[in-house]
Amino acid sequence: MSRGDSQIAGPRPVGSLGAPEHAPVRWRDEGELIDLRPYLLVLTARWRTIAGVAVLAGVIAAAIASLTLPKWYLASAVVRPISTSAVESRITGAMGALGGGELGGLASSLTGSGNESGEYVAILHGFGFNVALADRHHLKDELLKPGLLSFLHSKQKDPDWAIYRALQKRFDCDYSIKTGNLTLKFEAKSRADAERILGYYIDDLMQLMRTREVRDATSAIESLEAEAVSSPDPVLRAQLYELVAKQVERKKTAQVEADFAFRVLDPPAASDQPSKPRVALDAVVAALLGFLCAVWLVARTGKPVRGATR
Repeated sequence: MSRGDSQIAGPRPVGSLGAPEHAPVRWRDEGELIDLRPYLLVLTARWRTIAGVAVLAGVIAAAIASLTLPKWYLASAVVRPISTSAVESRITGAMGALGGGELGGLASSLTGSGNESGEYVAILHGFGFNVALADRHHLKDELLKPGLLSFLHSKQKDPDWAIYRALQKRFDCDYSIKTGNLTLKFEAKSRADAERILGYYIDDLMQLMRTREVRDATSAIESLEAEAVSSPDPVLRAQLYELVAKQVERKKTAQVEADFAFRVLDPPAASDQPSKPRVALDAVVAALLGFLCAVWLVARTGKPVRGATR
């Protein structure tokens, strides 16, 4: 190899050409590589200090979480939506004698789609439902009460949106396809408040569905009666009045039955153990952070011996 070729050639690792095989590999023009063995020796020698710092950090975090942070309790309830298939069968049963036609389409339009669970979840997470719930049960002052870290948040321009966010932060609703049940959850600073407000969600949803059912049945009755009055066919008129009777039954059912829209399988109940703060998890995270900090400090202050560049 010529002298010019040796100058053009890139950096080569020491030990690649005739160097001992056990020599550490370093690039000549990139500075020395750090040998981690001296660091490991320092860390091993001071493992008690590192472990002590990790344990102390975990204990301090557990003490702060259990003694100073506010406790939150989670209430849960399980409800099962009742399908409208029974109402549909009654209406379509009267329709069967007509053999279909326009009356069949009118009767089928009076019934629901059967997807009650998805509708309930959408309502429970809706803006209007939550704001109306807070207003009806006088929860605004309770929800907008400033907390310990409220200074970190910007001032809300619209109180309704602040109330909605506060409720949705504490409320959750899950639908199980396997069981067909809805699980409702609400978190508050006391067990009584969590159970009380979750009960508001259930009662207001039931009242909303009851009002909607009565309104729809009333509208159907008025429409069917108008059609019956204007119909010249006495047979068709009699069948229309039969459908009117079914809608009256539907309306009365919604007014008098306590569980016409869904059944409460498990009423709101809050555990005696707080859901927040999670003392064990906070302690583990703090211990891990303390361990990493201790390792970094010991490695920095231990001054391991660096290998020299060959």
